[in-house]
Amino acid sequence: MQKALCRNILLVHKARHEKAAALAEEAAAWLREKGHVVVDVVCAGVDSPVYEATPLDFVVVFGGDGTMLGVARRLVGRDVPILGINFGRVGFLTDAEPSAWREKLVEILMGEEPVRSCMALQWSLRREGRHLAGGFAVNDVVLSRGSLSRLVWFEIYIAGERLGSLRGDGVIVATPVGSSGYSVSAGGSLLHPSMEALAVTPVCPFLHTISPMVFPGDTSCTFQILQGSTDCYLTVDGQEGQQLEVGDVIKVSGLPAAVHFLGKGTTFFDRLRMRGFSLQSSGDDKTGERA
Repeated sequence: MQKALCRNILLVHKARHEKAAALAEEAAAWLREKGHVVVDVVCAGVDSPVYEATPLDFVVVFGGDGTMLGVARRLVGRDVPILGINFGRVGFLTDAEPSAWREKLVEILMGEEPVRSCMALQWSLRREGRHLAGGFAVNDVVLSRGSLSRLVWFEIYIAGERLGSLRGDGVIVATPVGSSGYSVSAGGSLLHPSMEALAVTPVCPFLHTISPMVFPGDTSCTFQILQGSTDCYLTVDGQEGQQLEVGDVIKVSGLPAAVHFLGKGTTFFDRLRMRGFSLQSSGDDKTGERA
């Protein structure tokens, strides 16, 4: 077996999780003993400049899917793959259990693990002509009503062309990876994670005026909040939120091959079975949760 090249590695551990933090420190010591450079060991959720570090060969995340999503958003557009060591309940995005972290790192350091690339989304919010906020999503961007049972009203443009107006509980723009979560629950299309496409899914549209649709991966979708909407929110990957106002313009664009994960990961059909989809199997499918 050939000797592994020296790598620059960032380790991130789940917030408020002592076992994940302890294992990250143990892995850091082990990597340093092997001659690798540990750029840092950081807690997820902390806004650290190390995510912009150059060079950075890969990132190891000690956490569940929520932690993976948060780290992945910080690395959108960078050619830096992420390995997940599962400290969550399901671990759709992770690739190894804590008991096997050494074996998995050896495989990666020797170049024996594949890298799979996935789409991401870029979003921006403009208010009264000014840029107010923006960022990235790995699963989905959701525009939805708040706690009151009142409809929101959007004007929708796809690739610069007006599609129409939508009154309903909201709309979801999902990547293929995120399509098996909230989007499919709302009646949207289920996309294979290797596809370069966007799923646009209305949530409880009034009179079913607009159906779920799928567009090419580099499509831009623009939504304007119309008069009559109340208590409306933008949510990113189910983790970040922004309250919206009448007149706000939200743009969501697809970014093909923008996020990279190390390892084979959970297969598409295993992921469906874990989420409880019926695949006409033995009937012992498990009910999963949103990544």
